[in-house]
Amino acid sequence: MAEDSFFQMFLTEISKLSSISIAFDDSFRDVYLSFWHEFDGKSEELPSFVVADGSYAHTTFRGGVRAAVARAIANVYSHNSLIGDVCDVDVRVGHGLKRISLYMRALEFKCLKRALESYSEVQMALCDGDLYPIIPPVLVKLGDQEVEAYAEYLNAFYDLYKLAAERKLLLIGVTKDSFVNYLGVKILSTFISQENPILGRELSRVRSVKNILKKLSESRDQLKNCDAYLKEAGRMLMSSDEEIFDDYANKSGFTHPLVLAPQPIYLSEEIKAGTRRWADSKIRRRLLAAGHPFSKIAEAFDRICELPPVVMSYWRPWHGIGVYRIDIGGWILGLNSDWGSVEGDYFLEGSTDKLREVIAVLNSLSPEPFTIKPLLDVDDLVRFRTDIYKECYEPLIIEALRRAGLKA
Repeated sequence: MAEDSFFQMFLTEISKLSSISIAFDDSFRDVYLSFWHEFDGKSEELPSFVVADGSYAHTTFRGGVRAAVARAIANVYSHNSLIGDVCDVDVRVGHGLKRISLYMRALEFKCLKRALESYSEVQMALCDGDLYPIIPPVLVKLGDQEVEAYAEYLNAFYDLYKLAAERKLLLIGVTKDSFVNYLGVKILSTFISQENPILGRELSRVRSVKNILKKLSESRDQLKNCDAYLKEAGRMLMSSDEEIFDDYANKSGFTHPLVLAPQPIYLSEEIKAGTRRWADSKIRRRLLAAGHPFSKIAEAFDRICELPPVVMSYWRPWHGIGVYRIDIGGWILGLNSDWGSVEGDYFLEGSTDKLREVIAVLNSLSPEPFTIKPLLDVDDLVRFRTDIYKECYEPLIIEALRRAGLKA
């Protein structure tokens, strides 16, 4: 009876929500669509591949003790037939345990790597989420446990990325509901360069939309169409690349590939210092100077920057449902230079045909209305259900903690 009353109240409250949609300025539609390649083709033959995903659940006890359980699974396919799997579980306990999602991602990468090592015939690997490691600017202020979590995540990423690069495997990260503006910012700075090349080059060194707005406001006298640029940047502040192309690109296809520079060079202090490369960054010097465990972050990022960069694109499947961010190991698109030498995001020319082949494979794995059905299947297998965690996992965690001395 009470549930019925609560639900009716919920319906009343949710009906009061006002519109949160963002008005898109059609004056920029053609600009964005000039970076869109229409394509709905499929691959005639699927490669052997592996897909991986992970999930986690946690419980917090008195005194701030937190127990977390992460698990991951990688399903292996020969063409489109499931032939095996690799599973793993990680349990962490600590006072004020934080950054649990990093342990889960590290476990995903480890699981995917084990699958690749166990099944040498695999030619393609897909995982849920991006393939773009980042370092938060506050990292040097975090506690040891959080820093160790970042180090584990970065090292697991490196091990997987290195193996895939050495074997020239097609490695793809797939993200739904991406909130970044890397592509939109690059398109805007490229467009502004046509009117003012010097200012356009300056803006190409900036990823923060807020900083772009500030720079544009200071440059009104240098741009004939400054008001239009300000309006577009302001709208960009409240949306994402994914939302832009979901609204503008109605037909199946993909965006022009964008090579992503190492994320730390876009931190505000690095922009102010004029940092062009990770090796010369202020945050790297501080991490190394801080010693253990902070130096482990810099060392892990050093190793990552020895490998080819990741390339990002947005993709609308052949059936037209949804837009997804995809990150691809750059070697597949012909990149052999090390990531650390990349001084800024740039569009990769001459790689559209190869990217089209990648998209054709993803389309073949996406029967309507699904997007990469094997990835959805593995997500369904690994996801923690609340009832299962509460009834099966949590009681055993409590029992183990009591044996360890916790009055749970």
